[in-house]
Amino acid sequence: MNPDWVGVDDPWIGIEPDMGALRRIVCETFRISDSDCGSAIPVTNLEYASYARVYSFSLPGSRSVIARLVAPVKPLFKTEGEVAAMDFVRSRTSLPVPKVFAYSSEANPVGVEWILMEYVRGVELGKAWKELDYDKKARFTADLVDIYDQLSRLRADCCGAIYHSTRRSMDILSTTSSLQIIHSPRWRALSLKSLRSLRAHCDHPLCDGDGLYELGPIQDCALLQYPLVVPPPSQTPLVFTTADYFRLLAYNGFPSTRSSYDKPTRDKVVELFRSLHALYPHHPLFGPSADPHIFRFCHGDLHDGNILVDPITGKITGIIDWECAGFRPWWIDVAGVGWLTEDRERFLFGADRPNNFANDESDPLNSRSDGCLRAFFRTQLHKRNPELFFCFLGGVEMRALLHAATDQPRPAGESGIFLGLYEETGCWDQRRRGPFPFDMTAWDLTRIMLDEMERERRANAKKGAIVSS
Repeated sequence: MNPDWVGVDDPWIGIEPDMGALRRIVCETFRISDSDCGSAIPVTNLEYASYARVYSFSLPGSRSVIARLVAPVKPLFKTEGEVAAMDFVRSRTSLPVPKVFAYSSEANPVGVEWILMEYVRGVELGKAWKELDYDKKARFTADLVDIYDQLSRLRADCCGAIYHSTRRSMDILSTTSSLQIIHSPRWRALSLKSLRSLRAHCDHPLCDGDGLYELGPIQDCALLQYPLVVPPPSQTPLVFTTADYFRLLAYNGFPSTRSSYDKPTRDKVVELFRSLHALYPHHPLFGPSADPHIFRFCHGDLHDGNILVDPITGKITGIIDWECAGFRPWWIDVAGVGWLTEDRERFLFGADRPNNFANDESDPLNSRSDGCLRAFFRTQLHKRNPELFFCFLGGVEMRALLHAATDQPRPAGESGIFLGLYEETGCWDQRRRGPFPFDMTAWDLTRIMLDEMERERRANAKKGAIVSS
């Protein structure tokens, strides 16, 4: 076992949520009798559920409510951040984000953290896409551009997740023994310990004047990989530059949680990014001078399983799973969704060379081809917001580097392969950019030495296991 794999194979192992307790909470929240509440019906395949298990409960009046049970990965902060993100986006945009009725981010009778939220009709984009005709896909595409545009108008001066402000809660705590007067969708008021923890880490005000939100520890898919160490809030603090954001994600927290075996690969990807970043000293989107103007609100995990559409019209009906939302460099999230994610078609990703749209299809009886839809997406991006368009096209190389930086360690991860192919295929054009940022031969020798040390470590561990048995 590689020393980097020190997390868990499944965060749900040993956890059996009390569904009876959850059903009683649903009845309590909606003030209905036990006989008026349906049984929990799984919405997700529980066998493959990782970060959340989702159920629906039927309510009187042909209504339903969604219950999202949260795996114990980054307790308290992940749930608090997700609920605040949903509330923040609902209050500042017209995007279809489910309303939260109640939630618990602490220990409770269910046995895990949970969120009760509005049921949103629709089908996952990934399941509906093949059945949509061109006009419906075009409707979806226009809605996607609207999502990017509205989120991009939410700005901050740093990179971090968003949380409900705890300042008022702490003020009330100092003057009264009852916290129930705090208006919140929380099922029960937070404990003093949790309030203090949030207050200690979420202390940067959002510059919008209302004081309802604070910025705090970064939530990112790369930092929630439960097979690895999930760094605590103290190791994922706010950062104020793109370079620091990239570095924190690459090292899986700061101080780094990467092992001495894996760290040299991260070092090289970070070094490569710094060199690329420096090529744009005055660029308004990609260079160091762009900080902090490009820190915009992003969903963080906007894939075709987290967008619901109406299969009749193609209209986007819901955007779900906001656990990785927050402010980050704008170009990171403007990458398209599902079939419109073109990065792997245009640039090297992991061990995959670009496909250059070789699989795009065209209808000989209709000019509405795949290429036409892609052109429509780009045109709409540029028409709605030219900076969106430039983030989508110009950010591909930086997104590829970020993908390599946050990859898992070998043997599963492909960061080392990516670095070799990046240099070999001439992604760094030395005629325009100057010398390659580091000596690839020296780095390859370092990797060989580390591999030998790792083989020796495994052999010794195996011998020790045989002796002990």
